[in-house]
Amino acid sequence: MTYKNFLINNFRAYVPIYSNKIFFNFLNISDFIKNILIYGGYLPALWGPSLNITTSLIFNLPLDFRILIISFLLPLIAYNYDYYKDLEKDAETNPERVNFLNKKRSKQLNILYIALMVVLLIWVFKLALMVFVIVLMVLSLLYNSILKGFTKKITAFKNLYLAFIWGSWGTFLIVLSQISFFDISLIYLFLYICAKVMANTMFFDIKDIKSDKKAGLKTIPVILGKNGTIVFLNGLNLLTLFILVSGVLFKFLHPFSLSLAIFNVYTLFYLKIGYGNIGILSSKSYIADLEAIFYPCTLWIIKSLMVG
Repeated sequence: MTYKNFLINNFRAYVPIYSNKIFFNFLNISDFIKNILIYGGYLPALWGPSLNITTSLIFNLPLDFRILIISFLLPLIAYNYDYYKDLEKDAETNPERVNFLNKKRSKQLNILYIALMVVLLIWVFKLALMVFVIVLMVLSLLYNSILKGFTKKITAFKNLYLAFIWGSWGTFLIVLSQISFFDISLIYLFLYICAKVMANTMFFDIKDIKSDKKAGLKTIPVILGKNGTIVFLNGLNLLTLFILVSGVLFKFLHPFSLSLAIFNVYTLFYLKIGYGNIGILSSKSYIADLEAIFYPCTLWIIKSLMVG
């Protein structure tokens, strides 16, 4: 018996009928929120505003809530479109998401997200930012509709492509909104984010080894296998640490940026999940998406302590 069923059975026994209705409505709303966070793309899309706040903290840039919403909608639109296109393939590797997201719901959500994006871009109305956002949105949508075939010819094309897009909107979106500066320090942060995104996407590709291999996609997990990929990701984890430390040593990044090294330990933790069976990986892989959400809070605490 699941914990949810246990609660329902006990609630029915001891609580009046009108309270039952309130309780069941609460459970349904809670389930919907949980499902849309994990299966609707909201959790990984939170990387967008998290990375932009991270960039803001490291380079002391002012925040604009409109930019944060745009940075959330960009990946959300891409993820929702990707899920929509892959619903049939995901029936085997991610049945929970398929059960929650049907094609009608996905289509309606994307129309809503795009409409909101258009309103925000008109509201901000900065030409360079508008062009940048539109280009990134088109590039992110092109992967699943047209460019996915390159993954059959070029090893890790998907991971490199997505890392470039994520690195771009995680680093440069907030800078373009301010039009304040552009120097090599941004490149260090861009490379750091790219390496982190590559590790994240390759980790998620582990659970899709069977379907990706059948489709002829040359992802790192397909080429190296599950255990080989975990070893590779541990090496990539060390690379992100090297980028971070060297950026601080060469004074391109502020010393408090080293607090992000905590997440190299966190990466080691979630990589251990990869050694489990595919079922465990599918149900717990969202842990990897939680990582970047904690970047801003960690940086803010350490920055406050150092400045104070």
